[in-house]
This record gives sequence, structure tokens and C-alpha cells, in this order.
Amino acid sequence: MESVASLPKTKIVRHELFLILLLASIQFTNIMDFMIMFPLQDYFLKQFQIDTAMFSLVLSSYSFAAAIAALIGANFIDRFNRKSAAIFLYVGFLVGTALCAVANTYSFLLFARITAGIFGGMISGVILSIIGDVFPMEKRGKAMGGVMGAFSAASVLGVPSGIRIAMTSGWNYTFAFIVVLGLPILVLAILYLPSLPSKMEKQKVADFSQLINVLSKRDHLIALAFFMSVILGGFTVVTSIAVFMERNMGFSKTQVSHIYEIGGICTFVSSWIVGFLSDKFGKHKVFLILVLLALLPILAITHLPKDLPVYMALGVTTVFMVLVSGRVIPSMAMLTSAIRPEVRGSFMSVNSSLQSVATGIGALLAGAILIQLPNGTFERFDIVGYFAVGFNLLALYLSRKVKIVS
Repeated sequence: MESVASLPKTKIVRHELFLILLLASIQFTNIMDFMIMFPLQDYFLKQFQIDTAMFSLVLSSYSFAAAIAALIGANFIDRFNRKSAAIFLYVGFLVGTALCAVANTYSFLLFARITAGIFGGMISGVILSIIGDVFPMEKRGKAMGGVMGAFSAASVLGVPSGIRIAMTSGWNYTFAFIVVLGLPILVLAILYLPSLPSKMEKQKVADFSQLINVLSKRDHLIALAFFMSVILGGFTVVTSIAVFMERNMGFSKTQVSHIYEIGGICTFVSSWIVGFLSDKFGKHKVFLILVLLALLPILAITHLPKDLPVYMALGVTTVFMVLVSGRVIPSMAMLTSAIRPEVRGSFMSVNSSLQSVATGIGALLAGAILIQLPNGTFERFDIVGYFAVGFNLLALYLSRKVKIVS
């Protein structure tokens, strides 16, 4: 397997840190585009005169489009140069985001979100495939940690910036801001992403053998089920934290924003540390420790007493975000190492599709369990926590069955 150092020494791609930051920047804009929809909900409801059900359709349209595109793309993505695929998908994503910036009707916004989802849903899989192809196993945890830092950066920098832009100029300018950020990143990707030619032989366009190959192997299915369990182990709780803290704990909107700002800063730092530890002590061992530790804040955050001081509640949410997000780093490193390079892009596209499905299931499950009382507060958040614990234990069990092959 090639490492960054063994790739053709063209321009500054020789530097591992630069490549990690470039891939993380692509992820940052992609994640910000998805996350910014939640705090902008009120703007859409008022401008388009829609209800929350119609807004939910806008949100889910992105996830479903991403899931379908990733599943279809799984059969084709390994036939192309990784760099060419990444650039093509990123251009399509920026076009979809630009359409959001000029949307003036509900139907056009829906179309724009579907477009952004089709391309944005496949970007992550290609980025992770590039990491798997370029970085050897002993450095893959660090690379994953750096790219995962994009999630934290989107929480700390992206979303607050987008909200402020919407408040001063309008929500359309928030999406325009993402496009403006993405254009120089696109130029850098064209100039400096390493060329990673396809390792597959030429196939017919209608040949779906690659997708069948991914889904027909037991080891692949175990790896996919493993990562879905990891996502469900966090997302069942994540989707309801903000509304629970505001309605049940009496948090103001400013204090709710502090959850993501403080937690994002801490996870940005911890993601690099977790990546380093994963490389030094082993992915399985670090994943085991993080999962067991994460069970504590999961149970704590879903059982918070109403009279708990704000600073203590923020401490719980911060530890929750650090440990729950930390699990993903060694698990993703394990995932990319469980697939041979010639089918890694296809597998990661399938995984991206199922990841979108898992986030939707997590949100639906939490929504089905929680009960809203007449005073606006919620009950049975503790049961949501128990489900999250169950998914984490399942992930822990499946992690022992994930076989490292590359």
C-alpha cells in the first residue's frame, strides 16, 4: 500500500498534514451544509409558510438522496481515479449548495437539497477511501482523527458563523458563504490531491458485480453492521439533546449554543489525541475503552436532574460529545482496514448510504420514544439512553468480528 511519502512527489501533497487538512476542509463544508439546516428552521417556516412536517421533508430529502446516491455509486466509484471522483462530487455538491442560496420557493429548495444530498452523500466515502489508500495502517488513526476534526470545526466555527450571517443578511447568504468557502478548497483539491488510479479492470456500465461483491461477503456485512451500531449508539441521543436541554433543563438558546461550541472545541482537540492513541495502542483496544467510558455520559445526560447547575450540565454534555465522537475515529480506521483497496470505494459508498439510514433511524427511534407533556417538556429520555447503551454494546461485540485485511 502506498503512503503519502511514496506517492509521486508532486507539489506539496508530500506533506501528510496538508493532505489531512485538505480532506478535512472538504468535509467541513459538507458537514456545515447539513448541520446548518437545523438552526435555520424558523427562517424556512416563516418565508415559505410551511409547517414542521414539510420542513422535515426537506431534511429527510437530503438524507434519503445521499443514501440512494451512495448505494448506487458503490457500484461505480472504484472504477474511477479517486481524485477525479472527489473533484466531480465536490463540484456537484457546491452546485447544489449554490441552488440553495438562490432558492425562492419551497419546491425549489427541496430540489436544491436533493441535489446537494446526491453529491454530498458520496463525498465522505471517497475521502475515507483516499485515506485508506494513501495512509498505511500505522498512520491511519491519525489521519482519521484529523478528518473527523471537521465535525468539531463545523460545530464551533461553521454553524455559529452561518447563524450570524442569516441574522444579519438572510439565510440565503449562509449557503452562499459555504460556496465561497468551497471554491478555494476546490482549487486546492484540483492542484494537490494525489492521483489514485482505479485498481479495477474495465467493466460494462451495467455491470453491478462490484456492488454484489461488496454485499455478498459475510465479513463486509459484519463491518457494515458494526459501523451502523456505532452511529446508532450516539445519534439516538444526539438528535434530542438540544430540545431536551432547553425544554427540561431550562437552558436558554444561548446556553444551548454553548453545548456545541464548548463540546466542539474539546472534540476538535480530542480527535487528534484519539487518533494518535489509536495508532500507538491499537484501534480495537482504544475503541473498547472509549465505548465503555462513553456509556457513563450517555446514561448521565439522559438522566439529568432538573435542578442541576448549568455549568455541571455543560460538563456532562462536553464529556458526552468527546467520548461519543471519539468512538468513531478508531471504528472508522478499523472499517477502512477491513476492506481490500480494490473494493474500498464501493464499500465506503455503501457504508455512507447505511450511515445516512442509521442517522434517520436514530432520529425516528428517539422521536417515537419521547413523549411531550402539555407543559412542553419531554419524558422517557432515559429509555432513549438505554437504547443507545444497547447499540454501543452491540458495536462492541461486532468489533471483535471485524477482520483487518489491509
